[in-house]
Amino acid sequence: MTEKQPADSRKQIVPLPSEELEEALALVWEVFSDFESRDLPQEALDEFWDRIDYEYMLHRMGDGELRFWGAYDGGKLVGVCAVRDLRRIELLYVDGEYHRQGVATNLLKHALIDCRALDDSITRITVNATPYSRGFFLKQGFRAVAPEHTEDGLTLIPMALEAK
Repeated sequence: MTEKQPADSRKQIVPLPSEELEEALALVWEVFSDFESRDLPQEALDEFWDRIDYEYMLHRMGDGELRFWGAYDGGKLVGVCAVRDLRRIELLYVDGEYHRQGVATNLLKHALIDCRALDDSITRITVNATPYSRGFFLKQGFRAVAPEHTEDGLTLIPMALEAK
């Protein structure tokens, strides 16, 4: 009888190649649609769709403004993290089948380690969390730095993680 492997034993986190950006953004939209879009006004859905436009993101990725990481299970992309200017989390989305398995935590850790390796002066990283993601970011050590507010129909909670 074969011993069962831990849930994350085959998962790999690596920088996302630009050739896989379209697949990554499709995953982001799918997860957003499944977990965050309920009860949002059309304005918010349109705004989010515009923010993850493939050409726009590809341009930002090519300019070095955005860095992406992918989490893979076998060869399947199951999570995506994007950081802007090494200091702001733009996207952190994980396939629903992989929630609560440490994928988002590992994506975030890899992104933070890579960003610090590129710029050791980084002392703070920020994110505009959503009501859905707020608990996750709090567990990772982020703290709210401004009141919750609505922007283009999206409810956002500005949060920051201070380097130790």
